[in-house]
Amino acid sequence: MFLSRIELCTKKPSTRRAIASPQVLHAVIEGSIPTIPGTEKERKLWRIDSLNQRLYLLLLTPSRPNFTELVKQFCQPGTTGESKDYTAHLSDIHVGQHFRFRLRGNPVHSVFVEKGKRGKVYAHVTVAQKRGWLIKKAASCGFALKDDDFDLVETGHHKFHREVKKPLVELAYSVFEGLLTVTDAELFTHALTQGIGRGKAYGCGLLTVMRVR
Repeated sequence: MFLSRIELCTKKPSTRRAIASPQVLHAVIEGSIPTIPGTEKERKLWRIDSLNQRLYLLLLTPSRPNFTELVKQFCQPGTTGESKDYTAHLSDIHVGQHFRFRLRGNPVHSVFVEKGKRGKVYAHVTVAQKRGWLIKKAASCGFALKDDDFDLVETGHHKFHREVKKPLVELAYSVFEGLLTVTDAELFTHALTQGIGRGKAYGCGLLTVMRVR
């Protein structure tokens, strides 16, 4: 797997449209990952990060991405992304490790109105509900969080059409940062590679970590 990053140009109208409608970025990202013959389609995770007043696209992909189309549509000419092999990092995960983390998630819950039927999904509204969502997710994703060890640093909401004449998609997101402790290496590795929660195709679910020295 490869963890990649490329800077986006916010002066471009195409970039601003893509930020407002994650479906646009999703389509370009899908086309930027070379397919490996004879293998099943694998999960691609991504998110938009803001750092020092610059905007970056972060990608976790099964193979090294081709940035050509991304640069053409959303970056300054001559922009080059960076990619690093994620395999060594994943193989070093073990119980008891402490990491600083960042996650852009889609905190939602299901409400079951009728027995035997699929529940309706609603976005969490309050800060307490969103924080509670992450603490609950942590338990099934191989890590532990203390309530005072992480913060909700950003929230937002997107409305876009997945396809022309299709129903409007509404996506609420929350960005969390803080400290976590690994409690199950296998579950934690799965969370890192497969993402957390819903909205993965639209920039949610990618958990990134940095070891605490």
